[in-house]
Amino acid sequence: MRALIYPLNRAAIVGLAFLLMGLSACGFQLRGTNLEGILDTKIYVQSSGASVLAAEVKKQLIDAGVRPVSSTSDAEYIVTLSNEVFNTIVLAVSPSTGKAEEYQVSFVAMVKIDSTDGGSQATAEPVAATRDLTFDEGSVLGKVQEESVMKKEIAKQVAASVLRRLRAAIQ
Repeated sequence: MRALIYPLNRAAIVGLAFLLMGLSACGFQLRGTNLEGILDTKIYVQSSGASVLAAEVKKQLIDAGVRPVSSTSDAEYIVTLSNEVFNTIVLAVSPSTGKAEEYQVSFVAMVKIDSTDGGSQATAEPVAATRDLTFDEGSVLGKVQEESVMKKEIAKQVAASVLRRLRAAIQ
């Protein structure tokens, strides 16, 4: 029995090695955050009514190897996040019961990226993301948990958008 399994494992390993070499040769690469160009930049993240987004932006900066500074006097760029709002609107209603069956969860915040060298002064621009959420009365607790997870994922998506804008402003 062992003689039958060993050649299959060897063949699988060799096949996997060729597959991985083929993927690396074609230029395939995971997208990632691509913040290599701003690793040495001193960035201060300021929040004015956008605590969820500010925390996520700081977390993503740290995960990418960029350490945000603790004061504006040390910063080269100031990222100001403000007015974050989660909205939930009803998209679909059951024709038989009249109860909501589908919602749209949206997140909007304002972002402003300023350079401290006296150069450009930016205006605040909105960043937003939306997702749809179905609702089922039979699994209320699960749907409440799903909405909470969805809000965290939306905040991650918007934070990634803020970092892309920051990278564009710096480069």
